[in-house]
Amino acid sequence: MRLHVPAMLLLASLAFPAAAQETRVAEAGHVAPAATVEDLAWLSGGWSGPGIGGALSHESWLPPAGDTMVGLFVQEDGDGGLMFTEHMYIVEEENGSLAVLLKHFNADLTGWEERDDMVRFPLVALEDCAAYFNGLTYRCDGDDGLVVAVRMSNSDGTTGELVFNFRRAETAMRPTLCPDAMTTVDLDQCHVEVLARAEEQRATYLAAALEQYADEPDVADRIRASDEAFTAYRDAECGAVLQKWIDGTIRGIMTLSCRIDMTDARTHLLWENWLTYQDSSPPVLPEPGPSR
Repeated sequence: MRLHVPAMLLLASLAFPAAAQETRVAEAGHVAPAATVEDLAWLSGGWSGPGIGGALSHESWLPPAGDTMVGLFVQEDGDGGLMFTEHMYIVEEENGSLAVLLKHFNADLTGWEERDDMVRFPLVALEDCAAYFNGLTYRCDGDDGLVVAVRMSNSDGTTGELVFNFRRAETAMRPTLCPDAMTTVDLDQCHVEVLARAEEQRATYLAAALEQYADEPDVADRIRASDEAFTAYRDAECGAVLQKWIDGTIRGIMTLSCRIDMTDARTHLLWENWLTYQDSSPPVLPEPGPSR
């Protein structure tokens, strides 16, 4: 599809691959497959994940109502604000197939399209837990994932894809770790606080392990050395994660999540190796759980 001017301005900084992988385009003479909105009822619910520029994005669909499903897409701007939204319908058409009808809106609710215009994606193919519209794909990704891909026109005349990898809202990052965070800035701060608690727990278990082996200095020294090595390894690994997401506004969240997960794993290993016993004796400290 070729977006209207506002869309091209918003997406001008994105680099799209030269060849599309997820989307399909109807060939000349293509006959749209028979389908009803009930065939896409699996889309119902809320989905969240990284979007344009790495900022959080969200998509939600209501269950089928008659011959229509109503959806909403929200793209955050990465600074606690709104970039744009899309109001979407999946409708049953007279030919017995489906189409997605879509209109874009700026953060101030002004529309990208003319008042009575909209973008239309007719159905190309329907597969198990996947719907391929003309230049727009909805596809299941595991038990709780959703891939949404849209074919775009690049400024140089080539085409590429913008791909969103969503998870169901109840299993996405925000609800599980930071349920009250509403913006990327809030999520960053929440993850900083969780990491501080993870580090505090690690320090407690490390101190207990060293105390446990205070009478065996060779063992205690190796525990210290392994903890120093862990710190270096974690910094390198999570530094690689930062580099992967360096151009995205969720780079902080992804890097902090890496540090939290690795710190918790280290704390559990300290507990398992040095603070438990082979017999039925209770551990020196309780088994550590995930930091929250």
